[in-house]
Amino acid sequence: MRKKFLKITIVAVLIIAMLNGIVNAFSFTATMTPSSTNVDPSAEFTIEVKVSNLDVGEKGINTLEAVLDYDTDVFEEIIDSSIDGINTWKSSYNAETKKILMHTEEFVKAEEQVFQITFKAKSDVEDGTVGEIKLTNIVASNSESDITASDVSTSITIGNANTNTTGNNTTNNTGNTNRNTNRNAQVITPTVNSTRNNTVNNSVNNTNVNTYVPSYVNSSNSVNEEMPYTGIEDTLIYFIGAAIILSIVFYIKFEKVNKEMK
Repeated sequence: MRKKFLKITIVAVLIIAMLNGIVNAFSFTATMTPSSTNVDPSAEFTIEVKVSNLDVGEKGINTLEAVLDYDTDVFEEIIDSSIDGINTWKSSYNAETKKILMHTEEFVKAEEQVFQITFKAKSDVEDGTVGEIKLTNIVASNSESDITASDVSTSITIGNANTNTTGNNTTNNTGNTNRNTNRNAQVITPTVNSTRNNTVNNSVNNTNVNTYVPSYVNSSNSVNEEMPYTGIEDTLIYFIGAAIILSIVFYIKFEKVNKEMK
């Protein structure tokens, strides 16, 4: 009984090792780059998506699909015309499933921009609100095999997240010069001497530095490493199950042939 179990185990390990090598043979990286990580309410911006680090065999890839996930409370609804293919890639988008499908007649084997999405911030979003945009379930194909990539995400801050009030009327990243000018006018008055002006300005600046805490960590191109690579793991589980079954079948046939030879 022990010998039988040992034989089955050895065959299973060999098959699993072989199948695991096949599963992990191909890979690529998807990245998304925003045109800006800080935009005004009602402003438009783009997200560019490209593929790189392509280890996809000699043939390359000619399709790419992913599920788009974004904060609908922060951004306007994405429709098919919001997505444009780059280079030779053509796009289609299902607004119900939020699935993006890209296709090209050529086979891509090197780093390349694939598509861009045009987003628009909603007009009633409060200053400092952070909206997240994700691409999940990313899969590339060459009509023969499917190759998965890690989920990616980026964060966009709406409006003026950090108001810099200085005596020089500094313009913040969103270009709200008038807003800073008005605040400075309220702090600095002609009736106050220069020493007090400097004291007030330094106090305001120090307050801003001490109280401002970024509301997000990864501003762009952050790979969501905490999300499980479900596609690869599920496939590997199926392969392991199949390997065990094959091991048992091979063992039974081996024992049958062995008996016949005796």
